Amino acid sequence: MLSPLILWRTALSFIIAGVWISFATLAGEKFGSRLGGLITNLPSNIVVSLLFIALTKGVSFAAETASSVPLGMSISVTFVVVFAALLRYGILVAIAGSLSVWFVLGYAGSRLPMGFLDALWIYLGASVAGFFALEFLLGIRSVPKQKIHYSWKNQILRALFAGSVVAGAVLIAQVSPPQVTGIAASFPAVMLSTLTILYLSQGVEFARATAKILVLSSSNIIVYVYATAYLYPRVGLIIGTLLSFLAAVGWSALFLPISKKLK
Repeated sequence: MLSPLILWRTALSFIIAGVWISFATLAGEKFGSRLGGLITNLPSNIVVSLLFIALTKGVSFAAETASSVPLGMSISVTFVVVFAALLRYGILVAIAGSLSVWFVLGYAGSRLPMGFLDALWIYLGASVAGFFALEFLLGIRSVPKQKIHYSWKNQILRALFAGSVVAGAVLIAQVSPPQVTGIAASFPAVMLSTLTILYLSQGVEFARATAKILVLSSSNIIVYVYATAYLYPRVGLIIGTLLSFLAAVGWSALFLPISKKLK
């Protein structure tokens, strides 16, 4: 039997992620893969996840969960790289292959005892290697803004798809110890739904170009979770969430000049 808080968390995940991803993918199509990728990768599902973890299991549990998020994000970065590499063979192959890699690595990561610094170093290595693989080995290039035909029906369908994916991930991650919860909270539901929507609406090259920016900007999630781990015990959940989100936005803004120099 699911508790009311878990049901609220799932519902909020569905609404927030659905609306966020729907309009973030629209921004990507309007402004191009560089800026669109930065907007899409701002904290969304992780905001709801950590907030409700703190409400249901306490601030200390949320802080402990935050320390394992870098390991989860390193697995999600690998997911994005595999997705982009396989996308040339079709969306179903990309989804099946990348999710298989995520579940294998996620299971392995949940079984390994790992401290904060170890997880952080693994994330840094995975993100740098992933970006270089997309930029130089696969030769993925940025794609400029596209002409789009906006419709509310299309946006609602995007929101329903993205919200369903994220809400499903939230339900899966309910009964776990902190390290497993941190990995589960990093499940690439936002990345998966974003890349799938962009593939269907803009094609292979646009989705792959966005994947490259998602890898580059994924560190803003790390900034967010560690900001919450520091701020939640000191200023409370609401103010801590707002300040942490602003920190993530500020961090993402640093990548704007870098993204403009990418090919």
